[in-house]
Amino acid sequence: MPGAQIINGTFKPRLRADTGGHAAENGGPSLETPEFNQSGASPMTPPNWQKIQTLQVSDIQVVERLRTASPTAVASIVSSIHEVGSILQPLLVRRVKDGYRLMDGLHRLTAAKEAGLEEVPVKVSECTNDQAIRIEVDANVAGAPLTPLDMAVFLAEHKRLYELDNPETARGKAGAHGRWNATDIMSVASFSANAAEVFGKGGRHIRRLISVGEKLSKEEIAQLRSAPNRVQFKDLEHIAKCSAEADRSAICIALGQGEAKSAKEALNRMKSPGDPVQSTPEMQASKLSDAFARASKAARLEFVRRNGEELAALLAEVQKQDATGEVVPFSSQREA
Repeated sequence: MPGAQIINGTFKPRLRADTGGHAAENGGPSLETPEFNQSGASPMTPPNWQKIQTLQVSDIQVVERLRTASPTAVASIVSSIHEVGSILQPLLVRRVKDGYRLMDGLHRLTAAKEAGLEEVPVKVSECTNDQAIRIEVDANVAGAPLTPLDMAVFLAEHKRLYELDNPETARGKAGAHGRWNATDIMSVASFSANAAEVFGKGGRHIRRLISVGEKLSKEEIAQLRSAPNRVQFKDLEHIAKCSAEADRSAICIALGQGEAKSAKEALNRMKSPGDPVQSTPEMQASKLSDAFARASKAARLEFVRRNGEELAALLAEVQKQDATGEVVPFSSQREA
């Protein structure tokens, strides 16, 4: 590997004020790396860092990133590369069996490809998958400008990783203190100040961000990222308040396809005259379908055992209706 230099031992990270690492990205280059655990979080075993000067761009894998690259930010870095001739801040990559996987520096890597660079400066780590996710989360949330959706996704992921390191925290959710006890709040304390400064919100709003980040599926996140209008903090608050999965999914689809400019507008359309309004049986059927889809196979089997006779009778009724061509509207069917 060209210009390779190995430094043995562990690397103790320092707090990095500028996580973008490029003049065009954050106003100036920074050679510091993120502090992975701050107040309130248990120490994570430091990854073993090796220093390698360069890697071929084609050798760096990009897999399951929590955040997608912003075309505007990439274009800005490409312009800077043309001016200075290179990437200024090393990318953070992880050594895996079949090569190297990116942990931090998606904008820089994307810009390097567009600018036609064959090699980029990197720092290589041998670490676990959870450590790699923690590095990506901390590097992005600690200083990079994030959209409300990005912040929700990263904060929820940080909370999940914290609870892996501190299982008693997850168990505490079922206690008398409720879901957001002191330990839960502590799990995101290191990022709360940053989030509050970025969005001008307090702890309650940050917890709502985490709540929606935990609820959103990968498909729903992708839909929101593709929305013509950037998803705002208030949109996420409305989504977080949705108790029904079907409602949350409908809002994400409406925003993603540009059918609504805000989550509130999507909700109002679902309730407004002239729009298809679900009857009570239809709403109940949707909730039953959602619950059945989320349940495990064992739970589904147990449900059938408990309700087998009634299900068989209902199935016979449906088959009879299909055979005779009779259509029974929801409003006239038995509600149980």
